Amino acid sequence: MVLSACGGSVADRGSSRTVTTTQAQAVSPFCEAVENSRSSARPVTELGTGRRVDDIAGVADRVRAANEQVTALSPQELRADFERVNALVERQLRQLETNGGDTFALARDPDVAREASDPAYTAASGRINDYVRSTC
Repeated sequence: MVLSACGGSVADRGSSRTVTTTQAQAVSPFCEAVENSRSSARPVTELGTGRRVDDIAGVADRVRAANEQVTALSPQELRADFERVNALVERQLRQLETNGGDTFALARDPDVAREASDPAYTAASGRINDYVRSTC
């Protein structure tokens, strides 16, 4: 959001306050896709373990579509990182779908835990997070 002030309002009269204008960072298609991905995943990420995701099929479809868009718009040098992260997300989504949205299924799956703690996954996720923080 661009914040600016014209200085012509009644509230500004008699004020010694300095008015500054801040230019917001332009929103890119990549950043919009990242936000869409975050939004589509909220039904899963905001629940926590032990809860059931309603309409897991719909949620999974939206997450997959959003993640495909993010990956397609990501910089080439990070494409492999996005694909690695998406592979784990896909495994988690399949697990949730197979178990009717039961988040305990993720906690019980040793492959999910092993993959999430793999140093290569951790490094890929870190590079993505750094890029998103600095770009979006």
